[in-house]
Amino acid sequence: MHPAMARPRARIAAPVAVALALFAVSGALLVLRDDAAPAAQAERGRIRITLDDFRLRPQRVQASAGRLTFDLRNAGRLGHGFRLRRNNRLWVKVSSLKPGERRIVTRRLEPGNYRMFDAVSNYEVLGMYGTLSVR
Repeated sequence: MHPAMARPRARIAAPVAVALALFAVSGALLVLRDDAAPAAQAERGRIRITLDDFRLRPQRVQASAGRLTFDLRNAGRLGHGFRLRRNNRLWVKVSSLKPGERRIVTRRLEPGNYRMFDAVSNYEVLGMYGTLSVR
């Protein structure tokens, strides 16, 4: 290749590499920010969960053992589901919430760490998951 042809490619490659690096760092900061947030507390046995497009809020919740009520609301533009699992057992299963729909589910939970997630398609992989710590 002629040396004059290599320079334009280098001029394009450097800004692209910088943009990719900034994108990677900003994504890592987002993940760190969510993990660093304090866990939400259940209020009088009630846990409010908002399902948005590829985000479950709050992602970390603490509650006391016993009767817990899940107030689930789909704030996204897509349909979402909600699952609560511990030790390969499903404790809560809500198959489908249409956009804007709300569902209330009550269960008696024992102490332990539970995985909250959306089982629709690959939504869990895209960020729709969280942890419920029951003490």
